[in-house]
Amino acid sequence: METEEERTFDFARTVALSDGVFAIALTLLVLSITVPTLSSGHHGELDRRLLHRGSEFGSYALSFVVIAGLWVRHHTFFRELRRVDGRITVLNLVYLGFVAFLPYPTRVLGLYGDQAIAVTLYAATAGTLGLLAGLSRTHALRAGLVSPAGRRQLGRREHPALVPTVFLASIPIAWASTTAALLSWLLLAIFPALRQRLGQRKPGAQ
Repeated sequence: METEEERTFDFARTVALSDGVFAIALTLLVLSITVPTLSSGHHGELDRRLLHRGSEFGSYALSFVVIAGLWVRHHTFFRELRRVDGRITVLNLVYLGFVAFLPYPTRVLGLYGDQAIAVTLYAATAGTLGLLAGLSRTHALRAGLVSPAGRRQLGRREHPALVPTVFLASIPIAWASTTAALLSWLLLAIFPALRQRLGQRKPGAQ
């Protein structure tokens, strides 16, 4: 049976590895923005060439927000755990693998955002991250890994199916309109805000 020191060590190592992967993924995102190559005598075109990188800057900003949001949720989730077990460790490693992979679909989206396959690759990656987060949450609750205060905190969150549903549902939309698919991701910001507003209107809500 594990001692308290061993459980604390395992927990600390898991969190440290996770933070490192998130930090590297956030840093690598900037590599998705290409530097214009100007031939001799055309240096005056730099401003125009930079403006043409607008989609790359946009995909960088999108993924920075996505990864930053994932880190906040990951940080909050682990703060609510009393300990980790083997299944949480494995799920977390797979999850981190997709976090580390996200800069690649970011690059593809920045270069080919008007093509359905680029949107599909990004949505599939982000949707898988959402599924893995939901599986980790479900297992932690069932296995008794969450503190009582953590259970209450998780109960206040939106349904774990929201993120994967929005991203995965946008895949078929992308094959009809990439713009509509990209706009559908805004639902991830709209639904929580709407839920919070409705909760505030309930009698007795603080």
